[in-house]
Amino acid sequence: MQPLDKNTLFSIFEQGDEEIYREYGMEGQLDNPFVLLGMVIRGLENYQLMDMMYMKRYPKHYKEVRNITKYKYYNKLYRYLNRIDSKEFSNVYKIGESFDMVKVMSSLEDMLRFYEGIEHYEKCAVIKRYQDLVSNKDVDIVA
Repeated sequence: MQPLDKNTLFSIFEQGDEEIYREYGMEGQLDNPFVLLGMVIRGLENYQLMDMMYMKRYPKHYKEVRNITKYKYYNKLYRYLNRIDSKEFSNVYKIGESFDMVKVMSSLEDMLRFYEGIEHYEKCAVIKRYQDLVSNKDVDIVA
């Protein structure tokens, strides 16, 4: 069996949500903090599924690239998160249906723990600001 390539392992997600929004002429939505947050939440869910599938299918080979793959994937998602103004969500941005608050908070917590584990504390501080902002009772999380 050929070894798994850490650079192309998750290439199925290379055309992320951002490219799809552009393809359909909806680039303006990429400034919407709820769209960006949704991309992060869905990306984390997708990562968990893919991680589980690769661990079951290719346990030996995947273990060799698992950490670097997670690091690269989480950094990609963090860049989406970092594009959001972490000081406040404007009430202007509301489309679609609501996110599950528990899912949002647990996803952000997972990301926070990952960066805490590798001692990227600046990223932890940013993620914590989002957790605080999202947990504010006045914020209506919609995507």
